[in-house]
Amino acid sequence: MNQFDEFISTDKSKKTKKASQDNRQHIRLSLRKSADENLALACDGVTVNLLDKNWLQSHRLGIANIKDIGFGGVGLITATSLDKGQEVYIDIDGYRMLVKICRTKTINSKLNFLGARWISTDEEKIISMINKVQPALI
Repeated sequence: MNQFDEFISTDKSKKTKKASQDNRQHIRLSLRKSADENLALACDGVTVNLLDKNWLQSHRLGIANIKDIGFGGVGLITATSLDKGQEVYIDIDGYRMLVKICRTKTINSKLNFLGARWISTDEEKIISMINKVQPALI
């Protein structure tokens, strides 16, 4: 046994720290071509409409670009200012799903990154949304 075997390397401790901050329960499919590219300059992903949650008549809040998607939720970039806890519809080709904004991060003066989780727990609906996004990548 080496005298340094009992110590954890700095690389391992950093990875553990990052994983504990993520708090994701599901894997997300990244739509980014390169994770190294500056998020503000990334032109990859799928464009969707953001609609206000209103039972009578919904109106368009703006557009967003999906950067990652999975069973737990979706990651978006948008110029639309939304608040943590706000519920909005994501619309792609007429298919809508309600999400709740869980994370907000300012990218620059015009763009925000939003982490949102699906309100519906119906796996078939979530799979349908993921399937709507995937063909748009081809």
